Amino acid sequence: MRAVRPIPLPPAVRRLRARVRAHPRWRWYSLAVVALGMMMSVVNVSIVNIALPAMAADLDADVTTMGWVVTAFLVTMATLLPIAGRAGDLYGRRRVFLIGILICTIGSVLCVYSWDAGSLIAFRVVQGVGACAMAPTAVSYAAELFEHEERGAALGVLGGIMGLAPVVSLNLAGVLVGATGWRSVFWFTPVIAIVVVAGAVVILEELPASGGPQRFDIPGALLAAAALVGLLLAFSRGDVWGWTSPATVAAGLIGVVGAVTFLTWERRADQPMMDLSLFRLRSLRTANFAAGASSAALFGSMVLLPFFLVGIHGLSPLRLALSITPIALSFVLVSPLAGRAMTRGHISSHRLAWTGLVIAAAGTATMAATAHLDAPVAVVPGMIGLGVGLAAATSPITTTAISEVPRERLGVASALPNISRYTGASIGVAVLGAVLHAVVPDRLESLSDAVAVADRPVVADGFRDAMIVATGFLLLAAVSASRMPQQRSRRDRPVTTQDGLPGASRP
Repeated sequence: MRAVRPIPLPPAVRRLRARVRAHPRWRWYSLAVVALGMMMSVVNVSIVNIALPAMAADLDADVTTMGWVVTAFLVTMATLLPIAGRAGDLYGRRRVFLIGILICTIGSVLCVYSWDAGSLIAFRVVQGVGACAMAPTAVSYAAELFEHEERGAALGVLGGIMGLAPVVSLNLAGVLVGATGWRSVFWFTPVIAIVVVAGAVVILEELPASGGPQRFDIPGALLAAAALVGLLLAFSRGDVWGWTSPATVAAGLIGVVGAVTFLTWERRADQPMMDLSLFRLRSLRTANFAAGASSAALFGSMVLLPFFLVGIHGLSPLRLALSITPIALSFVLVSPLAGRAMTRGHISSHRLAWTGLVIAAAGTATMAATAHLDAPVAVVPGMIGLGVGLAAATSPITTTAISEVPRERLGVASALPNISRYTGASIGVAVLGAVLHAVVPDRLESLSDAVAVADRPVVADGFRDAMIVATGFLLLAAVSASRMPQQRSRRDRPVTTQDGLPGASRP
């Protein structure tokens, strides 16, 4: 491992860093910094959902065009996450983290001053370029700074944030849009960035970068970008363009050809961007599939819930924010408990994961069953089930995904669960939206006003069918999680060989 040249700091800051490092809980302070940065990136995924109708009205754009405000960010994140993870391995994770925060903040300020839909979408891409550096950095710090006895709890905190942030963003957006308008949702990032940058400079130490010549796999990065952009565009816009339209077919072909070429190149590259031998690990394969499928259900549901609650029940932005609070509270209460239970050995990681995913599936099934009831409170039990289940499952999934990965590959490997999540989120938003689109007439697809009483049953039908599909995603995730290997104690964990595969057990 090669030490990264530190960033020069003033004497006063160096003295403050020394005092913080001397504190017995400095590792948890470090986790708090990177966790806040990760929350900033995840919140930006869905904070715009409630604001889309106001954006469309102010920028004179239709809802279909404004859908790109969400899709552009997701596609950028999923495309650049492996590149950001590899950059952290090569050039230092704190440095990449700080650069990402700066770029994301610039993109957020530009979004505030966007003048039309095209400029807003372009600035969301800038946001995504910066945000992609934060999640893999956070997981890398949790894996590097904490030993196995505490690592589960640390990853449980990060897992809880991954599930909590999309829900918090809806609560926050509801308050901001109702009080000051849609542009205010983009001021969240600059405000939080001040705190995160200060904490990163004072608290975070630079983790060692991987050894060897500093070469970046540029062809691999470009091929990965082409594959992910093509596939995600096909999935996210297929219901708008038409699943058999030339645009959708072309995007899908570009994605497939790019993926095949990427895999071929990475097998032959001397220093590949992504070590494909990692996928020979059952822990990484099963955990990443579970992460992607569960995110498809969560993000797809979070996009449709505002439409359902506004369209059927006529909730204002503030009441909408309050109505989604049960999911947020479920994550806040359950995530740390789940991580602690797994760390102390009360329940194995794979059992906790699949049990949580089954509970989440029961939650979405309950929302489907209660879609036609008149009171908005009828969907609350289902939302609680979804929140509790995913809060319990996220920590063991993340822990298992990197459990057998060598430290010098943690940057890339820790990006993979997030790539799976954002890819799954894009697919979930597209698929659940397509299900709703197939049932609900075009004239009703507005998020801004309650629909007429006579039209509410058809809207409820669309939401019910979408929640049934979300239940299917969660059950697939549960099956994959049930095949994850059990987490063993550190003493019994197999030694990891240089190619990233488990070798002989420790004596």
